[in-house]
Formats: sequence, structure tokens, C-alpha cells
Amino acid sequence: MNISNICVIGEDDRMDFVASKLYTLGFDVYREEKYINNKSMLVLSPPANEAMTRRIIPYLEYGQILYAGAMSNRLKHQCELMQIEYVDYLKVDELTTINARLTAKGIIRTAIKNNAILEKSNCLVTGFGFCGKAIAELLANDKIDADVDVMVRRKELKPMLEESGFGFVDMNDTLANFEKYSYIFNTVPALIIDESLINKLSKNVMIFDIASGEGGVDFKYCEDKDIFAIQCLGIPGKEYPREAGNAIADTIINDINLK
Repeated sequence: MNISNICVIGEDDRMDFVASKLYTLGFDVYREEKYINNKSMLVLSPPANEAMTRRIIPYLEYGQILYAGAMSNRLKHQCELMQIEYVDYLKVDELTTINARLTAKGIIRTAIKNNAILEKSNCLVTGFGFCGKAIAELLANDKIDADVDVMVRRKELKPMLEESGFGFVDMNDTLANFEKYSYIFNTVPALIIDESLINKLSKNVMIFDIASGEGGVDFKYCEDKDIFAIQCLGIPGKEYPREAGNAIADTIINDINLK
């Protein structure tokens, strides 16, 4: 791989650790756009949204290699037009798994900071992707030992969830006993905790939403009902920048070694 330098762009705290790890491996690493040339490898902080896309497009040249997380469609399209090889590192399963574990640790830490008493409690986790699975497993471990139900759309997941020790809740079940839950952890980026479901919750429930975008909770209605609900985005970068940054660097290094 013919790389003149690596330019790590973005103010996210994780990027300091990405740059540091790549530097220790002998790469020439810079943190400013002025060092970008046509043989640079670019590493962008996540998310590589429209703002980051506008920032980086003036520096893109044929022959570069780009690593970014949660890339905008416009950035992908621009890379394809200019034949720039790109990797969305947040879609690499190994990194996704690590980020999910960090997210689970972080959201439970956040709950405890907000005076949640999770031990032996009744918890509902919505969604069972990487993050939902990690949160459910951490809540159910021997240290917390919560009674954990998982709410999903796919009924075929019921045997697997029950075999793993979790209760199953059908997302379309309007008769489920939602009032029993003291804590709800949402991972679904769609409005599933809406007025109708909120009306079935205990007044003392605490809702923690890690879903992207606008989340999956009607926060205004929760406020009107005086129900605690917060959205917590970007937990790995905020709570564990060293671990998350090193994981991003490892993902990039592993990909480089395969080329």
C-alpha cells in the first residue's frame, strides 16, 4: 500500500487515540487537513455526516484511501466518482461488537448516575441487535441479576431469547404488562415508545434511549406525564474514548494488513 501519510480528521476524543496508536506503528500521522495529498490515507471521526462531508470533499483526490464511520451517502458517492477506496469502519462486525459492549457499559453507568437501582429489577430492552443483546446480557449477569425481557418484532426470536434466559415480548402485543418495568432501554431507531405504550408504564419508570437520530421515545409526552426519559448518543466516544479509539485503530490496521 503506497501511503505517504495518514491524516486523522475530526475533534472527537476517540481520534486522538486513533492517531496515537497509528503513530506508534510507524506511520506519519497528522491531525490537520493541510497535510492531505493524493497519497494520503484519511481517517474521519464518526459520524461522517453532511457536515464532515462538506469539510473533507475539497481535499479528496484520486488514489487516496478513506476510513470513516457512519458515512453519508454523498460522501460514498463522491468516493466512488473519484475512485477513492473507502471503508465504513462502523460496519465491521468486530468493531460493532466492541462498540456495543462499550455502549452497554456506558448506558448502565448512565442509569446508575441517575440513581437507578438496577439490581434484581424488572428491565425491558427494546431491540436485540448488537447493542440490545449487549445491554440485556449485562443487565442479566450475576452482578446486576436483573429480570430482563426483550421486546422485538420477530416472533421467531422467542425460543432463542428464552433459551438465553430473557423474557420475550412481542412488539405488537398491546396486552403485555408494561407497568411492571422499572427501567426501559431502547435501541430501536423508530418511535416505538409512543403515547399508547407510555400510558401503560409505571409513573416511576426510567427510560434510557440509545437509538440514533430522534430516537424511539416520545420524549415530549414523557415530559408531559412526568416520566423520566433521556436520549444518550455516542456513548463509546463520550464515556470510553481510549477503548473506542484503539478499537477503531485496530480495525483499520487489520484492514490495511489484508490489502
